[in-house]
Amino acid sequence: MLIATGCDLSFMQSVFWGRALVAIVGAILANLVVLAVGLITVGAGGFDPFAVPPVAISTGVGALGGVVVYGLFRRLFGEAADRRFSIVAVVVTLLSFVTLPQAATFDGATTARLAVLGAMHVVAAAVVVAALVGWGRSE
Repeated sequence: MLIATGCDLSFMQSVFWGRALVAIVGAILANLVVLAVGLITVGAGGFDPFAVPPVAISTGVGALGGVVVYGLFRRLFGEAADRRFSIVAVVVTLLSFVTLPQAATFDGATTARLAVLGAMHVVAAAVVVAALVGWGRSE
């Protein structure tokens, strides 16, 4: 399923791992930019999630999870993996908003800070999907 006609498997795997690295690092960097903009516009105000370590770690772990799921989908579904992964990514991103009410209980939580936190969920998902989806066809 992973082997495309006329393509070397090791080349396809290196393309995957290159895209995986772009997905993880890109999501972390993008969310750090969102964090910086959020800190400039709404401030931290003692809101624990508004710090570099938790943003970088949680984004990296989430992006790694996306990479693992996408890799499994490529093996299981072949060319249908892109569409299925995109659908799952949208659903998981929407489900991630379930954590916002819990974040609202943290000291310093405001509607604006929660909106920035929600935006980080969307940005991370968008970067991961953009980095991974379509790699089998475009290479």
